[in-house]
Amino acid sequence: MANHYDTGYKELFSYPEFVQQLIEGFTPPGIAELMDFTTLQLHSGNYITPLFEDKFEDLVWSVQVNWQGATQEVYLYLLLEFQSTIDHAMPIRLMHYVACFYDHLLKNNATSASQGLPPVFPIVLYNGSRRWQAKQDIYDMVQPEPPAFLQPYQPHLRYYLIDEGAYTD
Repeated sequence: MANHYDTGYKELFSYPEFVQQLIEGFTPPGIAELMDFTTLQLHSGNYITPLFEDKFEDLVWSVQVNWQGATQEVYLYLLLEFQSTIDHAMPIRLMHYVACFYDHLLKNNATSASQGLPPVFPIVLYNGSRRWQAKQDIYDMVQPEPPAFLQPYQPHLRYYLIDEGAYTD
């Protein structure tokens, strides 16, 4: 059944209009206003990880963003991960996805380490029957919380959760 949902969602969100509606309707206020949706571009989510494993993302989009009163050639990559079951390892999965994606950009000369990496907005679209209960930041998985001198050295990556069941029709 999860594969059925994944296929349907991949088809639906392969159209820029639906990606725009997702961002406008379900992300925090202000995010959509920063994006120039006419620049939405679908990218291949297939690449080889540093360990030479095939990696297949659900969908990866880029869009130009505008902030601080100027249009900047900065791209925001949207990683959509579709879920029908709660995955308590989701922060680790997304950190891996983002690291592999950055590695892919560097290997394909889309950017360089000296130029910097584009921002990433990871989105988990969850359609399961139970409400999502997993941590949303990998830092929160580090237990017990490290002492103050170790905290700056812990990884941080938070994803944005859209839990379909939390919304009314």
